[in-house]
Amino acid sequence: MEWWSYLPVAFWCLLVFAYGLAWGSFINVLVARLPLEKSIVWPSSRCFSCFTRIRFTDNIPILGYLRLRGRCRACGAAFSSRYLWVEVGTGVAFLALYGFEVLANGHGIAAYKSAYFALDMALPDWRAGVMFAYHSFLVACLIAAAVIDAEHRIIPPLVPYTGLAVGLLGAALMPWPWPNPAAAGYVPSPPELGPGAPWSLMEFWGKVPPGVQPWPFWGPPPAWAPPGSWQLGLTTAAVGALAGSLVVRLIKGLFELGFGREALGLGDADLLMMAGAFLGWQIAVLSLFAGAVMALVLKVLGAVLVRAEPGPAGSDARELPFGPGLALGVVVTWLSWRWVGPNVQFPLFDLQAIGLVVVVVCVGVFAAGLLLRRPADPVAAAARV
Repeated sequence: MEWWSYLPVAFWCLLVFAYGLAWGSFINVLVARLPLEKSIVWPSSRCFSCFTRIRFTDNIPILGYLRLRGRCRACGAAFSSRYLWVEVGTGVAFLALYGFEVLANGHGIAAYKSAYFALDMALPDWRAGVMFAYHSFLVACLIAAAVIDAEHRIIPPLVPYTGLAVGLLGAALMPWPWPNPAAAGYVPSPPELGPGAPWSLMEFWGKVPPGVQPWPFWGPPPAWAPPGSWQLGLTTAAVGALAGSLVVRLIKGLFELGFGREALGLGDADLLMMAGAFLGWQIAVLSLFAGAVMALVLKVLGAVLVRAEPGPAGSDARELPFGPGLALGVVVTWLSWRWVGPNVQFPLFDLQAIGLVVVVVCVGVFAAGLLLRRPADPVAAAARV
């Protein structure tokens, strides 16, 4: 096979990387302005030291930063290296998502082949491109929320609520099992089980066809929301958003009741609400627990590899920003759902199993809060008296 046969693939990968760099540049604007409650539209990019307008050529992702060596052209003030790494990281993340969803068909979408680039054509399957564009918006919002939370310990509502609106709209336009045909996407009941058999049965494990929305909110879908209908897509997104928000608020309330102090921020609930609108309630709920593991991993890596720096004014040095870990937990759970989903299909489509899991988790979270409760500081108590 000649080397030039891969030029279409290389072209699209380069285009996707540039697309990610542009998003990374915009994310830097969000990180710099939203925590200060400034407009993200006006004024144009400026140096925060001398307020000189940054030239268009100096604002080109990566190249502008490297050419100026990370300093303002007018006053020489140093720019944070975060500008460079967010642009590079977003470009790499978009390229990785494109390779997974479009080139490798990592979700196992049956409607198109595992590779979308034939050697005699330059365009990928348009449905794969639409899926990538929709999901790349989610990735951009997750990166923005994670970086802002890591730097400022907050998640501005504009990020998750904008993502929520896009998630709901996309879900209505691309309902499960799109891009698979609705008739082929519906999992029929085996004749011996009768119509409408629950998907928690072993016969259905691993047989739910994925789409832009990995799973519907329930299976089999009810008659008022048949597969491929906007009713099913919108309901799946709405239930996912509601579940993502409520699960964080429930865990927060129970843990804080036992712990005796604030533990999670409501911005984390908004972030998981946005993810649920794109990916459904199953992934949103499991992402919370995956995010807890990822947050601890990031904390350990940060302690080992990065020099400790003071956080925002008034913050506790022991605080762990949950946003980056939660965003990473969403991505890991979502991209591995093809393999994780079949193994958790039984409890997620069985009401009794869901109720039992909820009770066990709630008791466990409350008990963990009690075990981690810190003893009262006698000096502080005496001062209050």
